Amino acid sequence: MNYQHLKIILGGNMYKIAITLRKKEDHMTFFMNDTYYQFLSPYFDIELVVPRKDRQYQDVVNRNNALLICGGNDIDPHYYHQESHHSNTLEDHLIETMDFDIFQQFYEAKKPILGICRGIQVINILFQGSLYQDIPSQYPTLIQHNKDYHHVLIQKDTLLSRYFPSQIKVNSSHHQNIKDVPKTLKISAISEDGLIEGIENNQILAVQWHPERMDEQHQKQFIQYILDFIQNHS
Repeated sequence: MNYQHLKIILGGNMYKIAITLRKKEDHMTFFMNDTYYQFLSPYFDIELVVPRKDRQYQDVVNRNNALLICGGNDIDPHYYHQESHHSNTLEDHLIETMDFDIFQQFYEAKKPILGICRGIQVINILFQGSLYQDIPSQYPTLIQHNKDYHHVLIQKDTLLSRYFPSQIKVNSSHHQNIKDVPKTLKISAISEDGLIEGIENNQILAVQWHPERMDEQHQKQFIQYILDFIQNHS
């Protein structure tokens, strides 16, 4: 793979990607972690999206080639019919609503959607899947998923398997994880302790780890993975 040609140009312009912002605990500041910017900005024009009162994002959909739902706080469990675990730090309601609404509008437009960390969980819930709300108390494992590196097994015959070997080591920064995955999504990666860490379909690419925090080689492979996916939808 020739990484010198990663930057894809369309009529003189890079692909455009929309990213949903997060909200700080001061309830005044919207933000995006700089690691996402450093990861994506060499290859994409980035549009940062804030919540809207009318919950309509069609102009964002029209302007952008893809959507990224990034990391953040925990999803309100009422969306998957559970009571909230005491360990949860729930996401701001405006952010939660924005993630759900903009996902639906990009999906209806048949445009690619990417999910990282919380993003994979949002996608799974919107497809009627479920979550482990707290891995340490709900799933038997010796891996500390909130801070450890660990291995994931890339599943055969998935798009992810075209870009990564059968086993890779990834970072881990989560206390929740997707649990039940609906048939409309294909499992693309499973951690060494059996937790599902990647899902995909013809419009979805999502992983639990943070590729933007991985080493340079992994980042470049992942960028190529994203670019090819978007190009195939253009």
